[in-house]
Amino acid sequence: MHPPRAITGAKPPLEPHEIQAGWPATFQHLGILAGLLQKHADIAVVVSSSWRIFLNDAQLGELLAPIARWYGGSVGNPHIGRDVAIRAWLEHNAITDYAVLDDKPKFFPGPPESWPTLILCESETGISDVSVQQKLRDWMSRRTACVTAGEGQSLGNEQKRAEPV
Repeated sequence: MHPPRAITGAKPPLEPHEIQAGWPATFQHLGILAGLLQKHADIAVVVSSSWRIFLNDAQLGELLAPIARWYGGSVGNPHIGRDVAIRAWLEHNAITDYAVLDDKPKFFPGPPESWPTLILCESETGISDVSVQQKLRDWMSRRTACVTAGEGQSLGNEQKRAEPV
């Protein structure tokens, strides 16, 4: 949700208010994500980024306030590989309809078909890249068609789709 230069000099552990005050460009693209999600109450954003190493779910929630309505926590254990953590979270929550947005292809080993809904972005541009936004819109519109047809996965009491970021 931010270019790497936005957090230059940050040394964990930091509290969310320290991150926001010292590095105001952090998570600068959350407004874009909120706009994309606006008509999709059935989507949950689940964090798989390295921020989960330094911050707990409540602290991440503070930083992600602009998308609080969609924030679904993190994939958990920060000491296992991102791909393993995402797959474990998806399995534990019985989620089959998801998209993964990431800027690090190295965290997703194996052939591309092992991560069919992986949307890769550049670190510097992230979700501000219109082609990334379009890929997310395409995924969301496919989901809308499935929900209309009566399909979907349940997360909690509402139909939710996961989008680890």
